[in-house]
Amino acid sequence: MLSPDKPLAGRSAVVTGANQGLGRAIAEHLVRAGASVLITARGEQLLNQTTTELTSLAALPGQRVLGLVADVSKEADCNATCAKALAEMANPCVLVNNAGVYGPFGPIEENDWSEWVRAIEINLFGTILMCRAFLPHMRAAKYGKIVNLSGGGATAPLPRISSYAASKAAVVRFTETLAEETRGAGIDVNAIAPGALNTRLMDDLIAAGPEKVGP
Repeated sequence: MLSPDKPLAGRSAVVTGANQGLGRAIAEHLVRAGASVLITARGEQLLNQTTTELTSLAALPGQRVLGLVADVSKEADCNATCAKALAEMANPCVLVNNAGVYGPFGPIEENDWSEWVRAIEINLFGTILMCRAFLPHMRAAKYGKIVNLSGGGATAPLPRISSYAASKAAVVRFTETLAEETRGAGIDVNAIAPGALNTRLMDDLIAAGPEKVGP
């Protein structure tokens, strides 16, 4: 019988962009709830530190916290993340697509185009690639939980942060579409817009200043 304070005992989750900020908080919550967790991020040093810190919170026999340096915009990295989860964790059934960036600030015609495209690759393509990697396993298991992180860009225009707004709006429509594609397969697909948070992304926004992002 599951302990009420460890409702996710025996389950495993993958959280992207989880070496800091909201991703780390989500991973910590999952660990405290009894799940084994694989966290990914591009920054190896901070990832290793976070993995160690979260491991100290794993209190159940067999509960694990793993870290993997991965870039969600790269298909090979997404496939490698899935392979590691399947090989090293029991019952990997939760996927949280949290990795994201704001992209360039300022009017679209002044944005560095490569940076604008890069934000789409991370925020949108990264979410899709991770889903593609895990969906065959979830369909075979007839069970899965996918949570995609949306944002303010999906609920209202965000002048001077256009790549973020466009990518997050697309994440919502992709999530709605994937939910229909997996209807009846035992897979729940949802998007969450957590609102403004005091994280690295907020630091980036403040650092950009009102001359780039407005008052």
